Amino acid sequence: ANHPYYIRLSKTGDPNAAISYNLGNGGPTLDQRSVIDAGFLELVRLGLKPANDPVIAESLPVVDATIKSQTNSGPGWHRYNGDGYGDAASNGHPWAPSGVGTGHVWPVLDEERGEYALANGDVSTASELLATMQRFASGVGLIPEQDWELPDLAPSPYGTDPTVASIGFQNGHPAGSASPLTWAEGAFVRLFLDLGARTLLERPAATYARYVLQHPGQTALSIAAPGDLTAVDGSPVTVRGSSAPGNRIYVAGTNTDNNSQTTLVSTVAAADGTFSVQLPISGGTTVITVVAVSPQGATAHATRTIVWDYTPGTVLLDVSDPAGDDNGPGNYAYPTAADFHAGAFDILEFRVIDSGDTIVFKLKVGDLTPTFGSPLGAQLIDVYVHDPNAAPADTSTAPSFPQRNYTIAATAAWSRLIEVQGFGQRYIDAHGTTLGSVSISANSISHFITFSVPKASLGQPGPGWGFTVTLTGQDGFQPDQARAFTSTPGPYTFGVCATASSDPHCTVDPGTVPKVMDTLTPPGVQQADELDYTRHQPVVLQDIVIP
Repeated sequence: ANHPYYIRLSKTGDPNAAISYNLGNGGPTLDQRSVIDAGFLELVRLGLKPANDPVIAESLPVVDATIKSQTNSGPGWHRYNGDGYGDAASNGHPWAPSGVGTGHVWPVLDEERGEYALANGDVSTASELLATMQRFASGVGLIPEQDWELPDLAPSPYGTDPTVASIGFQNGHPAGSASPLTWAEGAFVRLFLDLGARTLLERPAATYARYVLQHPGQTALSIAAPGDLTAVDGSPVTVRGSSAPGNRIYVAGTNTDNNSQTTLVSTVAAADGTFSVQLPISGGTTVITVVAVSPQGATAHATRTIVWDYTPGTVLLDVSDPAGDDNGPGNYAYPTAADFHAGAFDILEFRVIDSGDTIVFKLKVGDLTPTFGSPLGAQLIDVYVHDPNAAPADTSTAPSFPQRNYTIAATAAWSRLIEVQGFGQRYIDAHGTTLGSVSISANSISHFITFSVPKASLGQPGPGWGFTVTLTGQDGFQPDQARAFTSTPGPYTFGVCATASSDPHCTVDPGTVPKVMDTLTPPGVQQADELDYTRHQPVVLQDIVIP
């Protein structure tokens, strides 16, 4: 819809963000912006919003268009679109033990809608929804968890395997779910009593008086630090800002990567209105909510999202790389299409971490804007791992694919190759044997691409182990999965040079240059020299070594 409305859930507090999550219960993974439920009606029942609140009112047509079903017993509502919990729609197979099915309408949600109707002065609709709940039941006191909103379905023949047998269903009558559902029974009684009293009996009077009758005023609040959508490097985080002198300031940090674990601190704004608190956080993404409350009850709030890209374990190697050298030997240029952002192929830092059973690699780049629908859809990373104890017969100096146009130094011959990109991966030994899968994640705020492999297949890195690291562009349409080069950049090709020139670097066959936008070099080695294909044939890459 083109007006504000409530969605079911937001992982970060931003309902317009392109964030997907799995619905659970056998349901699909969907964009949060498309998942609708009617849980916001509790804001009315609990006295936090008036029934005629515009966003409440404008959300109801979205709900009805998405999750309402008309049955022979009356209207019913699903928990949310995409719900996979319930007997299968196509054949009536039970949800258990497969965990695969289709959600159906829940009578308890008629009660929820009925209470809203009553709060909005619509006694007739509330009464009809109470009657619908009665019709949904299989007997007095037997209101089920779910009712069947689909065409009638005959039961399976006697003797059918019970794990796939349908008990048979009729439209508007109970599905194969819990019956009675005790909280549906309780809700029925509540709506019955509400109708008798012509008011919501379980609406807290204090919240209704504060938020509906009195409309709390606004007070001042501004946040100076931390910045929104920024990375931090530890805990605690300093939250600074200003408000009206004497206001109570509450600061909550909710880790959206750790089951919404929340920490809370508070303080009072000083005489000049400033405040500063230390907020403990844990690794991952944290949404910081700051609320100011005046002595008279006026409020204000603000949010910030931060990331502490923390990986527990022992850091074996941590090297930095100069910013702005994402041009290969110095003359390469980015594609011209808007999909490619400055810094996307610029290595800034590389870490190797022993995290117990796994070895974790973290590569930080200048920009990690999601590309082509993937958090690292632009990048292709190769890490060639040199184990000094590996037998020479089990090592290689070849690149991941011949088309990459470089080799690995003999002193850095690799026994393991880990390749990471937005739409694929490789984890092989020197003979080309696949060793397993790579666990990959990326964070657009911290700009770290994090990937790991089991220690059992990689080995235990230590002194003398080396890593040859390259970064280029991925392209799944190329035989080597790497983005092609042309003499000058095209919309989706790298340019050997930014513009045509008689410089020897710019007159070579674009298909022969090393496909490396940035690489890590050992002390005393300059990237511009190592990748200079006019001086070195072939180009030989060296590794960085754990001291």
